[in-house]
Amino acid sequence: MKKSIKGKIAAVVTVSAMALALASCGGPGNAAGEDSPTSGEVSIIAYSGVWQDQYNAAVIEPFKAKYPDIKVTYASKRSSAEMLSALQGQKGKPSTDVAIMDNSVSTSGNKQGLFEKIDTAGVPNLANVADEFKDKDGFGPVAMLDAIGLVYDTATFPTPPQSWNVLWDPAYAGKINVNAPPSLLGLSLTAITSKMEGEDYTKSIDKAVVRLKELAPAVQTFAPNPDEYQSIITGQTVLGLGQNARGQFYSDQSNKKMGVTFPKEGTVYQINTINLVKDAPHAAAAKTFIDYALSAEAQTAFAEKLFYAPSVTNAKLPDDVKDRVVPTDGSLNIVPLDVDFLSSARDKWTDIWKRQIIK
Repeated sequence: MKKSIKGKIAAVVTVSAMALALASCGGPGNAAGEDSPTSGEVSIIAYSGVWQDQYNAAVIEPFKAKYPDIKVTYASKRSSAEMLSALQGQKGKPSTDVAIMDNSVSTSGNKQGLFEKIDTAGVPNLANVADEFKDKDGFGPVAMLDAIGLVYDTATFPTPPQSWNVLWDPAYAGKINVNAPPSLLGLSLTAITSKMEGEDYTKSIDKAVVRLKELAPAVQTFAPNPDEYQSIITGQTVLGLGQNARGQFYSDQSNKKMGVTFPKEGTVYQINTINLVKDAPHAAAAKTFIDYALSAEAQTAFAEKLFYAPSVTNAKLPDDVKDRVVPTDGSLNIVPLDVDFLSSARDKWTDIWKRQIIK
């Protein structure tokens, strides 16, 4: 009898040890903290405000319905530069899995070793991303596209302004807002002004700086508060820089009080990439989210909510949405931004603005 009892105790101990070993390896029974393609959690860092609201409605909530065993947390930041700073602070022990940010900033993150490469094995919908929107080195692809536009008060301008030169018109002095660098809006205006002055901005922005110094006294604020859209809607300003997608959204919200247009001298794409953080704590679930974000379903839904152009070739937009997202077929006059150059010049240009333009 004693031998039998001892044997049963030994068997129980062995089974318990096996169960603990399985649990520690993420096996059955490890519901909390489990990381798999269909369960666990995913932590996202992306834009705040209306972007967050519309992305949540168009992409995150449908994703949660499709994958109810994946918990989603969202850390919001006003700018890509703020996101990059947060990820730099997490380097080596990240708490974030996925980052959606401007490609000029994500390029810096790639160089700094903050992001992982991805492929179609882990993210099948990567195959549907247009070739020109895939990263040449295999890092996070373009998730959505927009362009910088001139936002304006429609009562002041019944006909949309045709040229960026309207910003220098004395009639509107003190009624203009410009988001200064490191905002992409300010960086884009620098590149656009450089082109207007006949410069190659990758070699020099001296002429652009002279021209922007002439503009500075007419600018009411270089950090719009409220933002560049609301300041026009409320009558605080009549002209400013903005993004087409948000401009279209706020035009609808304001009963067309505000408009957005692309001046004849050209504009700059605003491109967001979706990135897998290096050593992401929930990499498997993160890849599932990235794959869903690149699906035709998610891309179409976000275009309908906030007028961003899809990066995938299999998304089909309704005509009334297609006419309002930024065209990617070559019909828009685009000032090419050298992303590698801009990622290295961002700090220098920001310093030039602070020291020579804003003062």
